Amino acid sequence: MIIFVGSDESVEELEVDEDPADSFPCLATGPLYRDARTQLYALVTGVFFDEAWDFEVLSYTLTEEGPWIYRLATELVEQLAELDEDTIGEYAELWLECEELESLDPDLSDLYDFLYHFVHLCRTALDGEDLGVFVYANS
Repeated sequence: MIIFVGSDESVEELEVDEDPADSFPCLATGPLYRDARTQLYALVTGVFFDEAWDFEVLSYTLTEEGPWIYRLATELVEQLAELDEDTIGEYAELWLECEELESLDPDLSDLYDFLYHFVHLCRTALDGEDLGVFVYANS
């Protein structure tokens, strides 16, 4: 899974065999399933899990079997961008306790690093013109 910043026009031009990490500011991670990502979104925004699911909007399907590119809702990007270092640590601790992360067995420092870089990608998107935050997922 890759989280990256780009414009809709540049994302539309991605080819099936093209790695977004080669063209966009990004955060590459191991398998971080949508349920786990959605739980983070719910924690940060204070909405229920079902509502947080809608923060990832399918924007592009490169083939029927994937990969898929989701655009994050502006509301979520704005809330993530507002987190400071202390708050990032608090959310990392809360997220670690979520059932959706159990199978991944992450380390707290790894979650903190991920969230820290995720927040900075969101800030980059908001600082740019016509930029969004996208999730490139194979599953």
